[in-house]
Amino acid sequence: MKRGLQASVAAGIIFCGAGCALFGTKKQEIPEATFPSWIGRVIMVETGHRFVLVEVGAGSGPAAGTAAMAYREKRRTAQLIVTEESRPPYIAMEVIEGGPALGDQVVADERVVPPGAPADQP
Repeated sequence: MKRGLQASVAAGIIFCGAGCALFGTKKQEIPEATFPSWIGRVIMVETGHRFVLVEVGAGSGPAAGTAAMAYREKRRTAQLIVTEESRPPYIAMEVIEGGPALGDQVVADERVVPPGAPADQP
């Protein structure tokens, strides 16, 4: 009798554990990747006046005052800002910080809201 009771309890524990594994925690969902709104490449560097010329390809390009970052080999090389003297697909950018070089990738800095952009209302 004891042996039968022990076998029943053991079977119940095994089935309960298997059932909990099937219906318990769900797999975590992987969040979608976010990509910058535009990307470009440094094609000219003017060190004396601290500006660069960036080719952004087709489209209107970013608005004046838009913040950007330059990267080389996955490391940030400069903080930039779009100037008024831009004519897409070539965008003039002032170097705020750092030292960009020819060929650096330039991406929008989505953390900074450009002047004139609608701000979120609380």
